[in-house]
Formats: sequence, structure tokens, C-alpha cells
Amino acid sequence: MPDSGPAMTNAILIRAAAEADYPAIARLQQTSPEAAQWPVGDYSGFRILFAVLEAEKGIPAGFCAWRQSTPDEAELLNLAVSPDYRRRGVASSLLKALAREAAGDIFLEVAEPNEPAIRLYEHHGWVRAGVRKGYYGSGNVNAIVMQKRP
Repeated sequence: MPDSGPAMTNAILIRAAAEADYPAIARLQQTSPEAAQWPVGDYSGFRILFAVLEAEKGIPAGFCAWRQSTPDEAELLNLAVSPDYRRRGVASSLLKALAREAAGDIFLEVAEPNEPAIRLYEHHGWVRAGVRKGYYGSGNVNAIVMQKRP
């Protein structure tokens, strides 16, 4: 897939993350307990979109990690936005960039109690596609599987 270069939306620069961004990704995860808490080295091999606030000298605002599972299916693996920059369009910008880059249907799992995230995804055209019983934690929290069609 050709690289379309950085996308600018509302002073939010979306670009591909580099290994040098891993410390910022770790900080974003730490401030977002609802996001997956992966060791940053585990992101090697996945595509990561990184959001920085252009107007605030490149401050890391959020990221999403995803992979192209098959030629016609992708999976959003993680999304986190700094609490300081929530409700400013960062997550929406990341989801729009993901929809432009990924081929085919995109899937994700979100914890059933995470209503703010579910509403965000639904606002961007994702639909509920199923439930994974006991997917999170010690098997006590269900995951909602969501799907976005191109």
C-alpha cells in the first residue's frame, strides 16, 4: 500500500510511529488504564499510527496499533489518548486515518463496560459483531467485537 504521507486534521498530525516513539507510547498506555497495557517491544511488526499536536510543538497525544490480518481484513489492536487531549478529536483522527490505510473490514475488541469507547466507535460507523465471553481480566469481563466496513 503506498504511503500517503502525514495527514493533518485540526492541528493533529497523524504519522507512522517509529521505534523512537516507543517511550511516548508507553507513557500514553500508562495514562490510559482502559487501553491494553502491552510491553512496547511487543508492537514490533505492527503498524502504529501516532498522533502529535502540531500546534503544541509535537506533543504526543495518542496512538493506535493495528495490523492487516488478511488482504481484506484488518484488526485494531490498541488505541490510547492522553487524558489531557481527550475530547479534542485525537481518537477520531486516528480512527479516520486507520480507515484510510486499512484494506477491507476492520475489527476490534472493546471491554463491555467501556461505554465511552463503544460510543466513539459507533459514532465512526462501527457496528457490534459479537461478544467474546470472559475475554478480559480473569475471565470476568466480556469483549464486544466491533466491525467497520470500508
